[in-house]
Amino acid sequence: MNSLPSSARVIVIGGGIGGCSAAYHLASLGVGDVRLLERSVLSSGTTWHSTGNMETYRADPLIFEMVRYASATYPRLVQESGQEIGWRKVGRVMYTDCEKRWASMRTLPELGRARNMVIELMTPKQTQARLPIISAEDLVGAVWVPSDARVNPTDAVMAFAGAARAMGVSFHQDALVTGIEVSGGMVRGVNTSSGTISCETVVVAAGLWSSEIVKTCGLKLPLHALEHQYLITEPAGIDRDLPLFLSYDDQIYGREEVGGLLVGSLDDNAIPLSHAELPQNFSFSLLNERWAQFEPYMETAMRRFPLLKGADIKMLLNGPESFTPDGQMLLGPVPGATGLFVTCGFNSNGMALAPAAGKFIAEWIVEGEPSADVAPLDVRRFSPAQADDEYMRERVTEIPGYHCRMHAADEDYTTSRDKRLSPLHRQLEQPGARFGSVNAWERPLWFGGSAEAPSCFDAVAIEVRAATDRVLLVDRSADVKHLLIGATTLRSWLADRFLIALPTGDAMVTPIFLPGDRGQIEVFTRLIASEPGRYLATACPQQEARLAEWLRRANIPEGVASVEVTSSYVLLELHGPLRGPLVSAILSASNTTGDAVVVREDDIRKSTLLIAPSESAERLWQRLTDAGPEFGLRMGGHFAEEALRIRYGIPGFGREATPARQTFELQPKLHPVADRSVPRTHVPRVLVGLTGSMPVLGFGSGDVVLLKNRTIGELTSRVWLPKWPAALALALLDPNQWSGEAVEVIVEGRRWPMVPRSTHWSSAPGQR
Repeated sequence: MNSLPSSARVIVIGGGIGGCSAAYHLASLGVGDVRLLERSVLSSGTTWHSTGNMETYRADPLIFEMVRYASATYPRLVQESGQEIGWRKVGRVMYTDCEKRWASMRTLPELGRARNMVIELMTPKQTQARLPIISAEDLVGAVWVPSDARVNPTDAVMAFAGAARAMGVSFHQDALVTGIEVSGGMVRGVNTSSGTISCETVVVAAGLWSSEIVKTCGLKLPLHALEHQYLITEPAGIDRDLPLFLSYDDQIYGREEVGGLLVGSLDDNAIPLSHAELPQNFSFSLLNERWAQFEPYMETAMRRFPLLKGADIKMLLNGPESFTPDGQMLLGPVPGATGLFVTCGFNSNGMALAPAAGKFIAEWIVEGEPSADVAPLDVRRFSPAQADDEYMRERVTEIPGYHCRMHAADEDYTTSRDKRLSPLHRQLEQPGARFGSVNAWERPLWFGGSAEAPSCFDAVAIEVRAATDRVLLVDRSADVKHLLIGATTLRSWLADRFLIALPTGDAMVTPIFLPGDRGQIEVFTRLIASEPGRYLATACPQQEARLAEWLRRANIPEGVASVEVTSSYVLLELHGPLRGPLVSAILSASNTTGDAVVVREDDIRKSTLLIAPSESAERLWQRLTDAGPEFGLRMGGHFAEEALRIRYGIPGFGREATPARQTFELQPKLHPVADRSVPRTHVPRVLVGLTGSMPVLGFGSGDVVLLKNRTIGELTSRVWLPKWPAALALALLDPNQWSGEAVEVIVEGRRWPMVPRSTHWSSAPGQR
């Protein structure tokens, strides 16, 4: 080990593909004095036993672009470093024996054309010609993706490291990090087995050890290890250019390996691993074989690839991989410590995602934000409750197999459920609430179980109709809530910080984008005036960590207090033209019981909010349900509110309102552009409501928007429900290419015409 310095500008912890990519991209942006610390030797943790497969087609637009970046970066690294990495474009066959899956796969060529990517459909006979080792028996079809490739993982790490060294990065092997120093909410340095290094920025890229390292400064990551197995046969004369193959229905993948075959499984009931269960010295080590776990997938593979029946087995490799609660990686600033960043938890996708992840984390550190909208990967999407060891150990067992299946809109994970419940959970169960989990909360999605509403979307359509004609009641108690207290000081601070003119009265509900240092949207919240000098900031559960972190860094003035009160209050939302008479009826009843109920009108959402202490929640619910039949009251869930949000044109966080957007774009009069510096990487977009004949049932997003065959933006939210005359959507479009014309969208492999429509948001006071 070369001697460690006493200080550094940036320290990267972890010498796998994630850490070496981060170090390389930091140096590429001109950052000097970058030090990478690896406790053993480069690539010795989880990277070395990666299969190195590059699946270039991804349905998610962000992941698609990240893999596209990796495909361009790996060949370039060979030229920069002089290190061969075994990069080969061999293509991939994705096959299926499921008619429902095949119907979905048939839509891929049109999407590929929109993304400038070749995807070809194949019959079973063509599939066998392309992948000679497969049996065509009972196959329905397949797609051919010629851009898919493979790479040697350890060689790729060495290429990143070599190119980074040439730009001045220092690599320190056998440098065990024992802790991260945090003081006053700021990173101050790292402790190692050989001493302390002071610094203000740390990137944790230590794979499945990342959570243990972050824990040393009192913080947690929602990350847990799983056993992951793949089989390797002895050489069997297989063509070295055999395409990669993948089947989500068989839950297996594979490729050629030195003339033999490699076959891996995407397990149901995967086996979790605690750090105590790992070998003491895990450098280039493996776990014991688990044949009983692999056997069902081996039987499927032998049926699909008959040559396996006579092949000699070289090994069943069992290596740990780190997984997250939703099967997506962790990226970005860790809440609770300014200067602490992570790029880890790749969920077996490290070789494909690490190049772009390293680029994004370097941009975050140097330029204040990444060049892409990475909100779906941001570590702040999770709540602290999801970093609980028990929650994670249970949840990750479901991740590999869950993402292989085609799910109904309301289908959710079955593990780690019922962890956080609304005070009204029992009352919601009685009329048939169907729950979904969000940040460990159980939230009602829709109410069913009746002949009137036999299916999910039939029920949601009825709930939305109630919000239009009568009254719809939705429990939003899972929304995160922070009580801000501070009288006149608070009022002036809010007006200055949020760039809004608060009304003189107290009865208000104001939608606010909480801005970051460069005017980007960090949080989308409702600010509710509850009484003089007291405001309640609420946001959807997915923003729990983001809102808390924004308040931590917001320099709240002296005399103002911020208290997290999510579990202390229930929040009910009423929609519909008869909500006023219903509220009047229950308020007269509340006067007799002495319960304090705050009532506020949300003019943008055309709704009424009822806020009450949790201890009086059941009495409030009883009054609502007792008085409700006279006004046609119906219970509703998150799906109905999502449909109403799209109808009204209100941005949703993670959809239209993301950190890639500037506050002035979606709330122009409240956040003038002159007050914010626009980052040079910013790509302008305008929020547009659309409608058209697109009978694709349910919800969706991430669809391509075209104008004269040019991609001009993305359909961020859409909905179509039974008996609706047209679909409704929201889109973010390039204002330099769009000036109000009709457009086309690509949904489920077809092009659909759509035209602009007005929304409550676009015509609301203070809005566009």
